[in-house]
Amino acid sequence: MSTEVQELLAENFDINPKLLPAKTLSEEEQWQQFRTLLILRIEELAERNMEQLMWLLYRVDVNENKLKEELKKHPQEMFASVMADAIIEREKQKAETRKKFSSGGDGNWSFDE
Repeated sequence: MSTEVQELLAENFDINPKLLPAKTLSEEEQWQQFRTLLILRIEELAERNMEQLMWLLYRVDVNENKLKEELKKHPQEMFASVMADAIIEREKQKAETRKKFSSGGDGNWSFDE
């Protein structure tokens, strides 16, 4: 699941897949390296295209109130790491939900079934 979520976030945030952490690393090391990539991308978007960053947060479905509370607890210069953690946590939750409710293990479902 780890690489699946990372690949999805890399696609959504337009992170070059070649920059993704090696699959030979431990899951924790992969997440730390990916988190660093995501933080850099968030900082870049905040500087160049805040509207796109806000749209991505909406698309990922990060809880706005929870994010605001977390941002208040940390120095302003840590905003990108706080956002990255919220984004990663939300995507992990969504992946777990998909896994839990997938029928037949393929992750695809339909109202017509």
